[in-house]
Amino acid sequence: MQNNKLAIGIGLGVILILAIAAAPKLIGLSLRDNTVDTLFSLIPPETRQQLAITETSFEDGWYSSSAEFQVDFTPFALDETLSGSLAFEFSHGPVILTPKGMEFGLVHATITPRFASKEITKALTQVPFELPEVTFELFAGFDQSLLLELTIAPVTITEPAASVSFEGLTGTLLANPDMSAEIQMMMGGLRATESESGMGFELASMQLASSSEQMNNLFAPSDLLLSIPSISSQSPLQFSVEGVEAQSRVRPGIDAQRQIDVYQRFNINNISSDIPIRSLSWTTEVNELQTALVSAYFDLIANFQQQMAAGSGAMPSEEDALELALLLAQNGLVFNNQVAANIYDGDNQADIRIRWLGLPQLQSMEEIEISEVIAALEVEVNVSLDLEAIMRSPAAEMVDPYVQQGYVSIDNGRLLLDVSLANSELTINGEVTPLDQFL
Repeated sequence: MQNNKLAIGIGLGVILILAIAAAPKLIGLSLRDNTVDTLFSLIPPETRQQLAITETSFEDGWYSSSAEFQVDFTPFALDETLSGSLAFEFSHGPVILTPKGMEFGLVHATITPRFASKEITKALTQVPFELPEVTFELFAGFDQSLLLELTIAPVTITEPAASVSFEGLTGTLLANPDMSAEIQMMMGGLRATESESGMGFELASMQLASSSEQMNNLFAPSDLLLSIPSISSQSPLQFSVEGVEAQSRVRPGIDAQRQIDVYQRFNINNISSDIPIRSLSWTTEVNELQTALVSAYFDLIANFQQQMAAGSGAMPSEEDALELALLLAQNGLVFNNQVAANIYDGDNQADIRIRWLGLPQLQSMEEIEISEVIAALEVEVNVSLDLEAIMRSPAAEMVDPYVQQGYVSIDNGRLLLDVSLANSELTINGEVTPLDQFL
């Protein structure tokens, strides 16, 4: 009986040892499907039209593998494709020795980018100092999640003519098995000075946080926040700004299957410079945006890029442009803007709301009538300006004539303008104005 138990124990031990020994090879065989393909599938189809990714080599071993991919990117308005390659050096799991120590997962890879484009190569060779060390690392977990890490080492260059100090950058992309993803980036301070001209620039730091419910879908709910504590320059333009933030948000529209709502905000808390603006906040909302319209726009850009890359030099055809314009005209859209700014030491606001009802019956842009456009348009504009601030500005001499003509009104120290367009009727500060004079 004891001999049987011993034999079973030895057998199980041998099986376990063989499984552990074979695991790295099995993981290596599935690298393409489980890691590399998943990584590239994170790119949205609309963006993928600008990319061509080709596998040039793949060598799989027992405990490690290597691969290289040719990457061609055709950005808008460039007559040359930017080319390069990504070289992967994989270490197979389940037990992986990484630069951070021992970890457990499917695979770890270091990624080395190489540039073949003339523009990028020329720009890098003209940099008069040694570039900081750049590290790309990829880690695939047992749950099929991917963690991509970017590190740019700090660097300080001190020369008689100039100096540069960069405190480094770290960034991570965590992609989950369901394609949801989170991006984090933190950049340290950047300072540059030039002795002869006295030119100086300083960026205190920069932080970016982004998330998406589906990384490879531009229309999936997503959030992004970029923040910069301060930026300053000494010469040639002396300025200092504090509290810079940019925020973006995408959500499903009323028709969640075909529409999205886009929210964007840009804010600067404090501006010190020779210009009279002391703060700025700008919020934009685009609601009920048709996803088909966005896809058509990307298709138009992609076709144009392909023509440029082929050397034809052709612009987008009039037919393509009219097709996009027709799609925009047929479908409704809500476009709102809110701007608040302290100018000439006065607080000023503008609220612009536009609703385009759409012309679904329109079959061709040649059929469009201006009366139909006006009937399908609803506009509301509310502007409130600090009167004392305006009287200190170059626009001061325009105040009295505009008040007399009824285009603006004055109330409690505020210069007001209220304009609305609805049901083909234009109203300015409560007075209905015939549209004939504007047509």
